[in-house]
This record gives sequence, C-alpha cells and structure tokens, in this order.
Amino acid sequence: MIFRNILRTAVCFLATLSLFACADSEYSNYACHLVVNNLTLKNMMLGSAMTQESPGVFCRISMEGTTRFKFESNQSSEPSYSAALSIDQKANWSIGIYNAIIVGFGNLDGKFHAYDNQCPNCYESSGLPRYGLTMNTDGTATCKSCHRSYDMNNDGLLVKGDKGRGLIRYRAQTTGPFGVLSVNN
Repeated sequence: MIFRNILRTAVCFLATLSLFACADSEYSNYACHLVVNNLTLKNMMLGSAMTQESPGVFCRISMEGTTRFKFESNQSSEPSYSAALSIDQKANWSIGIYNAIIVGFGNLDGKFHAYDNQCPNCYESSGLPRYGLTMNTDGTATCKSCHRSYDMNNDGLLVKGDKGRGLIRYRAQTTGPFGVLSVNN
C-alpha cells in the first residue's frame, strides 16, 4: 500500500513536470534579456508594436553601440532612434543571438510575441549570426539567404520555403504602448 502511494505520487510528479516542460519548449534557450521603458523613451515606432490596438505591427529592436536604440517597423522604411538611458548603457543587455529582436502583437492570435532576428534554419546549420530577417508589411519575415518566410502573426511558423523550424521565440510582456517592454529567457 505504501509503495503504491509512493509510485502514484512519483507518477503524478513526473506528469506535472512533463506538462511544464512541454509548455516551456516553445521558447528558445538562447540568452535574451532586455527591458525598455517606453514611458521614458516615448518612441512611437516601438509603441505601435506594443499595443493590442495595432495587431500585425512589428518592431525590430537593436542597439547601436551603447548609446542608442534603433527601432525598425514592418510598416515603415525609415528607422527611428532613441538615446539609451544611463541604466541601459550599464545594463549590458543580451538582445537575442546577434543584437536584434522583433516584437509585436499577432493579428491571428492576439498574443504578444518576441522573435530573434536570425533565420533559425540558416543560423543552426552554420552557427554564424549573419542571417538577419527582412520584415514585410503583411507580418511575415523572410531570410535573404534561404528565402524561407515566417508568419510573425502566428507564432513564427514557417510558411514558405524548404522544410525547417519556425522562428526563435522568447518570453515577452508589455504593459502597453507607453509602458514597459520586458523580454527574458
């Protein structure tokens, strides 16, 4: 009887643990840590990607040196810049595999997403961080090297090109267009 209870407890524990492992596997193990306070920066391009009122608008975030953020939208050809605050300059952020992530609300699922800017298939086959994505106005991102396209509106799924995996995803939260963006892995 005692053995049966111990066995039942162990099985329940392992089942619970496997549920957490499955739910967590959708996010990458690559390092990514960034916190941006858009209440202070007041960057309109970033703000438009951080609101549920603009689904399908995505913003690429990178840093130029340690002094300023660069923001690029899939809806605009001109980048926008904001000076990094002293806290940002000291923080030593890890912005994806090679200094760029893409954030925004999907227009299909309404969820807030954060993706790495690298083509996951080219990066994993070569180990080189030189396969940045081109964002398109329809909410897709395309690799110039392998020509695969990914749907940023739908969990970064691969939608065109050779078989492979979807975009590299990170955990992300936003408190609104002029709030705080937090991306952590």
